[in-house]
Amino acid sequence: MEKRKGEYYVIYHGSKNPKKSMLGIKFPSLESPLYIKLGGRRARDLYKHIILTLDNLGIPYSTEKGSFHEALRVPWAAGLAITTFLLAVYSKRKPLAYAHFLDKMLTGGMPLSRHLTNMTEIALDLSEYLGNVKGRPLITHKSAAVISKMMINLLNALHL
Repeated sequence: MEKRKGEYYVIYHGSKNPKKSMLGIKFPSLESPLYIKLGGRRARDLYKHIILTLDNLGIPYSTEKGSFHEALRVPWAAGLAITTFLLAVYSKRKPLAYAHFLDKMLTGGMPLSRHLTNMTEIALDLSEYLGNVKGRPLITHKSAAVISKMMINLLNALHL
């Protein structure tokens, strides 16, 4: 992945009830609108996996904590990989079945990674075409579901 300036923010809102948890991505600042948002138990599980993966790979990040929310500030390349991963698993009930995809993206061992990261741009364009409501994530539910299924089919074809 190429180097660019800027950082991504992985936002997690926890709850005593895991079904009300939320995971999202913001770029280039904490005040930016969410790119994509996932909810429920899988948000909690994905957030824990993202932290574990960043720690295991030695990728630097910083954490800002509130009462029920946390924000991870991650480097541009890692943030793009995390955004691509979240988009890919958006439509999956058990997204951790594709956890190895994030590892491969972050270590540079993912075939077609340049094209997979472009899927976020396609999802943004599709959201805009379908009509995104202001105040909602930039990638709408409908476009995220469509692009996610395309990406999962591609990943399954690659036998990863």
